[in-house]
Amino acid sequence: MQTENSNRSTLWASVLSDLRARIAADEFVDRFPTDRELMVHYGVSRHTVREAVRRLDTVDRRPRRGGRVRPVPTALEALIKTLRSLGVRTTTSTADIALHRTDSTVAAALGVGDTAPLLVTTAVLRADDRPLVVLETWQPLSASLPGDLAQRLLHEQPDPPVDPITQTTTPLAPDADVCGLLGLPEGRAVFCIEALLRINDTATVWQRAFIRPDRYPCLLQFAAG
Repeated sequence: MQTENSNRSTLWASVLSDLRARIAADEFVDRFPTDRELMVHYGVSRHTVREAVRRLDTVDRRPRRGGRVRPVPTALEALIKTLRSLGVRTTTSTADIALHRTDSTVAAALGVGDTAPLLVTTAVLRADDRPLVVLETWQPLSASLPGDLAQRLLHEQPDPPVDPITQTTTPLAPDADVCGLLGLPEGRAVFCIEALLRINDTATVWQRAFIRPDRYPCLLQFAAG
């Protein structure tokens, strides 16, 4: 334990470093401590605790209740955050909502039967008024999630919050409908990010994001697996 002294900057930096290590070790999966709990644990003042915690950009605080550690952003969230940091103006719109679609691959990922009816919503992200991303979300009809879920996920910090379970990125040639929404000729290759997401810690959805590769430069990292 540390004790409060005149060198407050050293204290909050030390607390911050330890908190980051504990977050990386998944110590606060269920709940992030309150200021008072952290004061007792580290033997420091409320000012020192707050100086450390306010630099944790992965923690959402709730007064007197502790907080929540936000999950690692999805690849799509990271893309949108980068665009906005570059000053790119983004807008979203819902393109389609389809009931009772089936897909055996998606059904297996969601843990439902191959012929289980799924709700599919499609939304488009436009960057500087030109289409960049077409996003499909697939969910069981029993999930009771917002009908505009795809559009909600096209934000830097989605609401409701999401936790990625699996993510893969592959190049492929999407169907004519997706190409049309992206403003590409049929048969043109795009990047496809597929992810299984946990929503609000209860429901799971399957996400497919088709991204035009010609609008902005990108860096890919390849690994065995």
